[in-house]
Amino acid sequence: MHAILSIVMLACCALGIWNPLREGVIKNLSQWGPMALMLVGMADMTVGPGIIPGVVWGFLLLLTSPLPLVLLPKDRRGGMEIHRSMSILAMFAILVTTLSPASSGSLHQAHAHSGLGGVNLVLAVALAVAVIAYSVIVAVRPSGRRGHRRQAFEPVEALSSAGALGAMILMAV
Repeated sequence: MHAILSIVMLACCALGIWNPLREGVIKNLSQWGPMALMLVGMADMTVGPGIIPGVVWGFLLLLTSPLPLVLLPKDRRGGMEIHRSMSILAMFAILVTTLSPASSGSLHQAHAHSGLGGVNLVLAVALAVAVIAYSVIVAVRPSGRRGHRRQAFEPVEALSSAGALGAMILMAV
């Protein structure tokens, strides 16, 4: 079951990167870059060899989560940029609350879903559920900015984030 959920999570994340990436590789780096980092981190921790410790991936996600907002001029910001930042933050929260403590003999922590749990996990899942609800709202509502034409793939991107978060929640509980 974990393997299937990992595949769903990675596929949804990869699908979500497509919308900002197709708008311009260099021009939109602040939009797709943090999401690509998140995809690589999730792949490393779930299906890869775990080259980088999970706590480092969590730290990188936390650092990059505001980039979709702060590197874009205020007049260009809209619901999708907020959505991208919130999605990365929710994935960070689930990640850090599900890291298993490293044993004394291990070099680093791997992504395992038996970790810290408790109240922290409940709060992380609550944040993820709120972002999932926001994703659905973003997917069904018209564009929030005046003069901004909604891109055809924005609903797909929003729902892909909801799918990735949903898979992470199922893996965490």
